[in-house]
Amino acid sequence: MIRRKEEMKAKSDETGRSFDLRDLKRESIELQKRGLPFMMASVVLWAMITGIQMTALTTAQKNMGAFFCSVLLMPMAWLFAKFMKADLFAKKDNPINKLGFLCTMNQMLYILIVMWAYSECPDRMIMLYAMIFGAHLLPFGWLYDAREYIVFSVAETVLALVVGLLWGSSAVGILMIASQIVLSVCLWRRNRGRE
Repeated sequence: MIRRKEEMKAKSDETGRSFDLRDLKRESIELQKRGLPFMMASVVLWAMITGIQMTALTTAQKNMGAFFCSVLLMPMAWLFAKFMKADLFAKKDNPINKLGFLCTMNQMLYILIVMWAYSECPDRMIMLYAMIFGAHLLPFGWLYDAREYIVFSVAETVLALVVGLLWGSSAVGILMIASQIVLSVCLWRRNRGRE
């Protein structure tokens, strides 16, 4: 077992890069700043969604506005990444970067559930969207060696359900803004400690 581990650690590709999983994760964490630009962008996204939910628009218009806001996540994350000198879309041959992108994109498949809610259960659409958003954060706990993702993934998913059932979409939006701000601060502190 020890010999096999040493052999795997010694293997490298033609560029000389080690295939050690810890090294690959470390490189991804440093390049992508533990996904902090996405979390900061999500604060803005949820603030926009919440603002729309507090208007006098119809439920269908509010929900459509939430979909339009969601389109801005990637461009906003890219802007935050530029500001932080992070490389969210690293072109390096690190499979961890590709895994991170897949973990981000899996949420797009779950959006089909939100689209169903748009027509069948519009009053619960934002609650479902928040639950999906929270749940998709779970694998980033392992990917970025940050327990904060695991804690906030579970907390946001459960609390979005409870808050959504008791107080509605605006309250869910406020919950998501607050939790994403706290998560962003936690990740910022962890990144700062690493530097």
